[in-house]
Amino acid sequence: MIKHISFHLCFALITGLILGHYLNLSHCELWYLLAGGISLLCVVYFISNRFLNPRFYFALTGFLVIVFIGIARVGFTKDTLLKNHYTRFLNDKTTEILSIKNILKPSKNYNKYEVSIHQINDKKVIGKIILNIKKDSLNSDLEIGQFIFTDAKIIAVEAPKNPYQFDYKKYLENQHIYNQIYTNFDAVKILEKRQISIYSLAGNFRKKVINTLINKGLKGDELAVVKALLLGERNQISASLRENYAAAGAIHILAISGLHIGIIMMLISFVLKPLESLKRGKTIKLILIILSLWIYAIIAGLSPSVLRATTMFTAVSISLFSNRKNDIYNVLALSAFLLLLLNPSYLFKVGFQMSYLAVIAIVTIQPKLANLWHPKQKFINYFWQLICVSTAAQIGVLPLSLFYFHQFPGLFFVTNTVVIPLLGLILGYGLFIILLASINLLPAILVAYYQHIIHYLNVFITWVAHQEGFLFKNISFSFLMMFASYLIILSGYFLIHNKKPINILWFCLSIISLQSVLFYETYTSSNSHQFIVFDTYKNPLIAIKNGKNLQLIANDGANEYVLKNYLIGSGLKNILPPEKEKNLFLINQKKVLIIDKAGVYEPLENADIVILTKSPKINLERLIQQSNPSLIIADGSNYKSFITLWQNTCHQKKITFYNTAEKGAFIYSF
Repeated sequence: MIKHISFHLCFALITGLILGHYLNLSHCELWYLLAGGISLLCVVYFISNRFLNPRFYFALTGFLVIVFIGIARVGFTKDTLLKNHYTRFLNDKTTEILSIKNILKPSKNYNKYEVSIHQINDKKVIGKIILNIKKDSLNSDLEIGQFIFTDAKIIAVEAPKNPYQFDYKKYLENQHIYNQIYTNFDAVKILEKRQISIYSLAGNFRKKVINTLINKGLKGDELAVVKALLLGERNQISASLRENYAAAGAIHILAISGLHIGIIMMLISFVLKPLESLKRGKTIKLILIILSLWIYAIIAGLSPSVLRATTMFTAVSISLFSNRKNDIYNVLALSAFLLLLLNPSYLFKVGFQMSYLAVIAIVTIQPKLANLWHPKQKFINYFWQLICVSTAAQIGVLPLSLFYFHQFPGLFFVTNTVVIPLLGLILGYGLFIILLASINLLPAILVAYYQHIIHYLNVFITWVAHQEGFLFKNISFSFLMMFASYLIILSGYFLIHNKKPINILWFCLSIISLQSVLFYETYTSSNSHQFIVFDTYKNPLIAIKNGKNLQLIANDGANEYVLKNYLIGSGLKNILPPEKEKNLFLINQKKVLIIDKAGVYEPLENADIVILTKSPKINLERLIQQSNPSLIIADGSNYKSFITLWQNTCHQKKITFYNTAEKGAFIYSF
């Protein structure tokens, strides 16, 4: 695999993209970098004959140039450097003209949209933001392509306030989104002008199909699953259903990905097989397959996952057409190269990483697993091949999955053995229904049968998800552990492929590296101590970390999500409940006084830290005079008006004031 030139090009580009992500070069510096790299390549090319190994020097220089291209590609996508980016025109009072680009999954209280911003006041601008519109049953949703006018304030996306919390700000920044708007539907004016684009046309087509399915009786979870499976719209899948699919190891089928496009490619190939008997029939068949895949990708909205999968299987189709099996590595690397060159942010998307790792694992590991057993019965061999494919894909994505999602579905092979064959039927049946719905010839009985199929799929997924003994949750898995795990998988593959002494050595070293990471992280965690005041709304959460134990000081039981993130991220084993009726603590020789809503406390001489929670009605000046604290902390459970008064008092008394709502969780390491 690593001998293919496309692999080297892709590796060089990825190296450049990673460097460019952390470098902050101006456009001028990027042009100098590119010009210097290309000039160096030309010089090496003309004088390479004087070297003993001209190919090596030219290849090395070419590698560096691709790295420079990767750095420049990331730098040029940083649109905030452009003079007409909207962030240069923000102020307290603005009016904005926006267009709906994509409909996102709604939150509990808001419908969410990705929008392009075209005008601020009288300035023509560019950029993307998130539009949050408060849910109102009396108003309909916005549609892709609509232009709207609003004077709502554009605000920054907040960074995570608590340790090991999902960084939504960074997630959006990787998509070049830096701000958002919160408003009501009444504060938005829909303009007559509409943006006609491939996205809006596809959105209208999906809306027509969905309305037809609803009119024919499709509803509930079945409708939500069909919209996700066939049309790429996941915004109506309930949280409980999503959790069931994740626990069963089948969450990947709720997003149109390589699995869906691969099955659709095989279905189309089967339907078009008679063309092979014609002159140039294979070429015509290839063109029709690629054309069909991209038409479906457009209908599904050309989301990043759909675009990624369609590009990848376009390359796979060409590889299969050429009838050269080894070309699969070239086409995979080339498709990744082109995608990353077009959109560098794909590199940091979980879906992109998992898709390519799964396909590479299937191509490389599945044949090794399949050779372990050769059943004579076709029926048994079919399911054995499915198990091999599923296991190979799981091996490829397991470290990445543990790093991002911290759980492992032990019955994944059972789920995939049932779901993958059924998925072929569901997708084929579904595409036929979409075709009939688009020409208004869809019988209700076909929709009824389809609803039953999806219903039983959901029932099976729910049954697997409730086998909790096979679901391993809350697994602490760091980046270093993920990296070391992939070293083991890679070195293990080369060892199986060729049992050379050097491969045995690399495999042993990779195991030692994982053991070293485990030892290092266990040692550092066991010897770390922290005092944490989390930023939580309404219900305070305060704790002391002593090695592998977490002693809760204040917790009303409503902060499971925040606490779970911290436990997984820090690798803690034991949680000790809070001691009742105690508000004074000694932490590393520092006196800590906690005052809650009751406002009752014993006057303490020379308190080091005072923590205010749940808006206690106290005279802060008197408290400062009595206890002389060096630091006062207010967590997120306090009223904003109280926090403002306390902050002003501390400023007058020249005492450090820490507001977790602004600065995030307070962490004191000792």
